[in-house]
Amino acid sequence: MGTGSTDTGKNLLVIGFDGLDYELFKNYVRPPFDLLPLYAPVPVTGPSWTSLYTGDSVTTHNVRDVFGLEFRRRYARNDTLHLIRWHLHNLGRLLRGKATHKRFATYATTPSKYLWDTLNAGGVDVKLVNMPITCPVREIKGLHVGGFPLVRRGRWYWPDEIAHQIPDDYIDLVDITHWFQDPERDSHRVWRRAITATGFEANRQRVVDTANRLVDLFCELPPARLQMVQFSFIDRLGHVFGVRDEVERFGYELAGSLVGRLVAGVKPDATMIISDHGFMGDEHTDKGCLAVDATLRPMLQVAEGYTPSVLDIAPTIAAYFGLAHPCEGNDLTAGGNYTTRHDEQDEQEKAEITKRLRALGYM
Repeated sequence: MGTGSTDTGKNLLVIGFDGLDYELFKNYVRPPFDLLPLYAPVPVTGPSWTSLYTGDSVTTHNVRDVFGLEFRRRYARNDTLHLIRWHLHNLGRLLRGKATHKRFATYATTPSKYLWDTLNAGGVDVKLVNMPITCPVREIKGLHVGGFPLVRRGRWYWPDEIAHQIPDDYIDLVDITHWFQDPERDSHRVWRRAITATGFEANRQRVVDTANRLVDLFCELPPARLQMVQFSFIDRLGHVFGVRDEVERFGYELAGSLVGRLVAGVKPDATMIISDHGFMGDEHTDKGCLAVDATLRPMLQVAEGYTPSVLDIAPTIAAYFGLAHPCEGNDLTAGGNYTTRHDEQDEQEKAEITKRLRALGYM
């Protein structure tokens, strides 16, 4: 359990992959990593990544939109109508004397405490690069370079001192979707239509190049005791081409290559690989991945029959640094009887969000 004092000096590298599936990754993972399934109660990008960061369920952190949007796109099938509705919505709020809504309000809408707030309070600096659903960037002890969805206006990195290291086309490194659309304006159909029209083979080298450039940038930026970076190409390619056959091999082999480069470049004391959910065929699954190296594995005390959850990652990372993170999830280093959230509330949340995504054509 966390004690409130940090362990001196040790650092941790956390590598995230959107859609990395436990059942598929078993065929590709190599030593020194030991692989565990990671249960995602609501296997959708926005809610699940926020659970990873906070250790809380969707009903507590209240991020329910796939993009972390505060205002849901009611006219997603028509971008012009959507923008009209959006501006009328904010005009109505102004006329009533209320503050206008922010388009991406991840921090503004959740009462949950984020992992890096706990670590910063305990004296641990943090490096966040391309972690999804963390818009707007925050002034933290360390550095924060924004991730999907990345807005084109305003600041998307902190502190200003790293500006010269951020390439002008950083938004292209963040996510495939940003190659084709503005996340503040366009429906997700824009990027899906574009990449479908050009095909997998026409885009695979660009995926490789941008992912490796993100690794280069991550390794060049100043270090911190907790360093986190994320890649989303498995999920995005899956939504267009399905995760099977050549797309599967390409995605998982590229992921393995990126992990090797990151570990070699950062040289961390310990490394963890996580995902927000799984992806097999054409669908999300609730079985993501938790892979830990030989340093971390002896620290985990996972009882037989218990499946770790996305809610358990934040308190477990905090415990690695000797800190306690207040949340619903379990510290996997503590042992004992873990609380499990495989309950009706999770299923209701999953059904509600999945229904909405299917209506929008996202799933």
